[in-house]
Amino acid sequence: MILAPVLRERKGEHGELFEDMQARGYVRFRIDGAVHEITDLPKLKKNEKHDIDVVIDRLKVRPEMGQRLAESFEAALRFADGRAIAWEMDSGQEHLFSAKFACPICSYSLAELEPRLFSFNSPAGACPSCDGLGEVTVFDPERVVAFPSLSLASGAIKGWDRRNAYTHSMLESVARHYGFDTDTPFEQLAPEHRQVLLHGSGETEIAFVYASEAASGKKRSVKRSHPFEGIIPSFERRYRETDSVAVREDLARYQAAKPCPDCHGTRLRREARHVKLVDVASGTARPIYEIAHATLREAQQVFDGLRLQGAKAEIADKVVREISSRLKFLNDVGLNYLSLDRSADTLSGGEAQRIRLASQIGSGLTGVMYVLDEPSIGLHQRDNDRLIATLKHLRDIGNSVLVVEHDEDMIRAADHVIDMGPGAGVHGGRVIAQGASRTYARRPNR
Repeated sequence: MILAPVLRERKGEHGELFEDMQARGYVRFRIDGAVHEITDLPKLKKNEKHDIDVVIDRLKVRPEMGQRLAESFEAALRFADGRAIAWEMDSGQEHLFSAKFACPICSYSLAELEPRLFSFNSPAGACPSCDGLGEVTVFDPERVVAFPSLSLASGAIKGWDRRNAYTHSMLESVARHYGFDTDTPFEQLAPEHRQVLLHGSGETEIAFVYASEAASGKKRSVKRSHPFEGIIPSFERRYRETDSVAVREDLARYQAAKPCPDCHGTRLRREARHVKLVDVASGTARPIYEIAHATLREAQQVFDGLRLQGAKAEIADKVVREISSRLKFLNDVGLNYLSLDRSADTLSGGEAQRIRLASQIGSGLTGVMYVLDEPSIGLHQRDNDRLIATLKHLRDIGNSVLVVEHDEDMIRAADHVIDMGPGAGVHGGRVIAQGASRTYARRPNR
C-alpha cells in the first residue's frame, strides 16, 4: 500500500482535508494507524492530535507494475510535501521515503549539497556563531579574576573591591545570601560560590542593600530583591551597550579567543559537519570536516583506500582521481606532515614554494622555466629524495628547472652545475666553475 503522510500530530477534526482528497478521487485514509473508507470515517476529537495518511494505491509488487508504482509514488510525494510511505500489508513493515534532503521521520531538512556548504569562507558553510573563524572572543574568567590569591575586598577582581563602594556592596549582599566572606581569598571560595560571582545567580533573588541620599541630604539604605547578574554577564552587557571606545578597550583586556562552542573549532555550520564520506569496503564513515583537518599523508591514505559502488562510484570517479593526484604531488614534494587546514601565514618560505611547485606539477604545463630558491630547506633526507624525483619529473615532461641550492644531493642530481663564489654576499658573485655534475665533482680546484 502506498500512503501519503499528509498530517502528523495535528489537532482538529480535519473535515476539509477529507473533502478535498475525496474530490481528487481518494476515498481511503489511515487515521491514527487504522484504515477507513470515506463512508465510515471516525469522528475525530477536536482537541486531540491525529496522524492522517491518504491511501494512494494498493498493489502487488510485480515486474509489470513498475509504471503504476512510480506514478503512485509521485502522487504521494506531491500530496505529502515530498514524503511517501510503502506499507507491506503482509508483514506490517513500513518504509518511509523522502524526495528532499530531509529526515523522513523528524522532517529536519537542509539545502542541496554544494561545494560552498563545506567552505567556511562562504556564508553558506560558515558557522553562524563564529562567522567561520572557529573561535569566539569571550570574557575569560582567568583574566577577569586577575589576582585569585587576593580576596574580593582586597582586589581579586579590578573594580569590584572595597574601594568601589557600589559594586563591592553588591558582592557583600551576594556573600551574605550564600554564606561566605568577601575577605576570603577568591581561590579558596567554594566552586559554586565562584560560579555565582562570575556568572550570576540565575533566577534566585538576592536581597541587595543600596545606599541613597534623601532630599534632606541624609543618607539612607534601600533594599531591593532581584537576581544577581554576575560579573562576566555585567562585562558583556557593558561591552555590548557602550558607545565609548575607551570603555571597550578597557573591557577588552578581560577577553580571550576560545574555540567556538557550537562548531568546536571546525568553522563549519552543523549541516556541513553532519555530511560523511562512507567507504563501502571498510564500512567506515568519516565527516568531511575531519578529513579536512587531517595531514596530507593521512588524507592520501583515505582517498587511495576509498571504495565506492554503483552510481556513487561513477559520479565520484573523476573527482576522487583528481583529489588523489593533487595529494600525491603535495606528498611527493615533502609536505606530508602539513594538515589541510594549516593557515597560509604559518608556512615557511620553503613550504609555500613547494606547494606552488606541486600545483605546477598538477597543471601539466610544458615549456616553462621554474626558478627555485633552496627548496630542500628543512626536509628529511627521505623527503629530499622525493623532491629531487619531482624536479626530475618536471624536467622530463619538457620544462627547465633552475635551482639555487647548497644541498649536496641536489647538486649531484643536477644536469648542469654553476658554482658561484668564492665567498658569500659581497665576497662572491663570480663563476668559479661550471659543467655537468659528474665532471664538476672531479675537479680539484672547484
